[in-house]
Amino acid sequence: MCYAARVVLLALALPVLVTMIAGPAAAQAPAESDSSARAEAYARFMIGRHLEGMDDQDGAIQAFRDAARLDPTAGEPLAELAAMFARAGRAEDAVAAAEEALARQPDNRSAHRVLGLAYAATAGTREGTRDDVEQAIVHLEQARGVVVPDLQVELMLGRFYLRTAATDEAIALLEDLSKDQLAYALASVLLAEAYQQAGRHDDAVRTLEETVASTRPTYRMLARLGELYEQSRRWRDAAEAYRGAVALNPRSAAVRRRLAAVWLEVGEATLARDVLGGLLEMRPRDAVGHQMLAETEIALGNFDAAESAARRLMELEPDGMRGPHVLAQVFERRHEYQRVVGALAPVLEQARGMRPNRILVEMLDQLGRAYQWLEDAAGAARVYEDAVSLMPSSPGFQARLAQAYVDAERHQDAERLLARARSASPGNLTLAIIEADLHGRQGDMDRGEGLLLDILADNRDVPRAHLALASFYSEHERLLEAILVLESAQQQFPGETSILFLLGAVLEQSDRFTDAERAFRRVIDRDPEHAQALNYLGYMLADRGERLDESVELIARAVETDPHNGSYLDSLGWAYFKLDRLDLAEPPLRAAGDQLQRNSVVQDHLGDLLNRLERYAEAIEAWRRALEGDGEEIDRAVLERKIDDAQRRLDP
Repeated sequence: MCYAARVVLLALALPVLVTMIAGPAAAQAPAESDSSARAEAYARFMIGRHLEGMDDQDGAIQAFRDAARLDPTAGEPLAELAAMFARAGRAEDAVAAAEEALARQPDNRSAHRVLGLAYAATAGTREGTRDDVEQAIVHLEQARGVVVPDLQVELMLGRFYLRTAATDEAIALLEDLSKDQLAYALASVLLAEAYQQAGRHDDAVRTLEETVASTRPTYRMLARLGELYEQSRRWRDAAEAYRGAVALNPRSAAVRRRLAAVWLEVGEATLARDVLGGLLEMRPRDAVGHQMLAETEIALGNFDAAESAARRLMELEPDGMRGPHVLAQVFERRHEYQRVVGALAPVLEQARGMRPNRILVEMLDQLGRAYQWLEDAAGAARVYEDAVSLMPSSPGFQARLAQAYVDAERHQDAERLLARARSASPGNLTLAIIEADLHGRQGDMDRGEGLLLDILADNRDVPRAHLALASFYSEHERLLEAILVLESAQQQFPGETSILFLLGAVLEQSDRFTDAERAFRRVIDRDPEHAQALNYLGYMLADRGERLDESVELIARAVETDPHNGSYLDSLGWAYFKLDRLDLAEPPLRAAGDQLQRNSVVQDHLGDLLNRLERYAEAIEAWRRALEGDGEEIDRAVLERKIDDAQRRLDP
């Protein structure tokens, strides 16, 4: 029974009690005095409520204090005082009054409510502790209404059940609360969260879908539904939910970013760019927005626009890592690997000693790849040594470092690293393949072959195991064995284009050009945008002087897929050269020569073009670069004769 009702009944019963109780007058006086005090306490309690309603807080406080003094057993005046302090934002006073009320009346729901909400408020701050959360739950549970639910208490308690992973309690509470018309929308959103926490994803989606369909949804509700759709990989539905959220709250940068990310996921990069354009028009200093715009422009192949966005990000975050990271992605897609080094090396030098994070790890990998493309194995090894010291248990970086050691001919370092790494990750296929390659380079063919055969025996259902053995045979001129492995693998994996592509390459190495062409055309039939097959077949035709118009068309398709790829540009230029279209041959051969300075074949092609254009000094420079390059697939004596002939023409 509440304090007010208890005091009223006591006042009504007082005359009857006085009449009925027998005894001397001296014995009746204390009871009459207590009853009068309680009646006066009730009167002061009601006056306090009235004064609070009149905004006379000081008077209300005094009245509630008087009521508590007059009735030392009553908790309600102090609970009412605590609630008033809470409404006035006097949190400490509210907590003190509520605790005093509970000391008198431990089951006082009003006091528990004040304390529960006070602890909940503290738990929601940075200073909040686990004890604050637990105390909030204890008091909110005690504050729950017996018949009519207190919606604020119920919703807050539901949130804290979720926060502490008390999923069953949360679902039971929220399923009941979602039946209340006033609390339906908020309770349903929390209920969906509880279902998700319990692993009932479909129930979570259904609950939010029903809520969105039957109420006027908020942008938060639609945004949460979009997140659930994303988790189900229902990208188009997620996009529609996020679009609705953006329409309701155009100022929400977070939802705009999510919408752009979903459009990118489904390949709608143009739509993603439009969303990000709107975001940056609204918030021109949104660093994450500029990062996403740069990545979107990269996806669209607009590398100049991507570079501009990346540089704007660097202006906004002059000491940050995101800008250089994205800028390096632009350079990498342009195959400008020296610029990748220039963008990343200084940043990573300053980052030494940092704890690993996603961007730092990706930048280390970018820089290592750039050094490998530049054929700077020593540089790649230095980068990957840093990466392994940062993440000593990463098989991926161990493999990259081992490969860099092999390429740098640091064979003993490679052996030591591979022994440790393979002991820690005995089933790692990449590490085993690198070790087999190391044995082959050291001239121990049998050991390398034996290791790859063991790998294949343990991984017959893995296409890469077959490819590794075939590549090993191919690299060591055992072409027939490579073909046999690939033809067998092709039967086992008829849909695997990587096997068919490598088969075409090995057949071409074996001078079986008709069979090679047939293999490449099968790859292209399955994947019309397979740039490697388009380029390989086109170059093979051009180099043989066959069907040159078709050769140009095939290579042009490869270049369209990767317009800055130096190998593809060299092929296109060489095909034009064979067609005697020297005007069309020069731009791609120039670009390829600038990019692939150490590729002897590319420099030889550029030299041949310049010689035909009677620019003999430039031709000699290109041929000398060919002699100083990797030396693959060139005849040094032929090159030297070309240089001598050009020199005679230059100096008759």
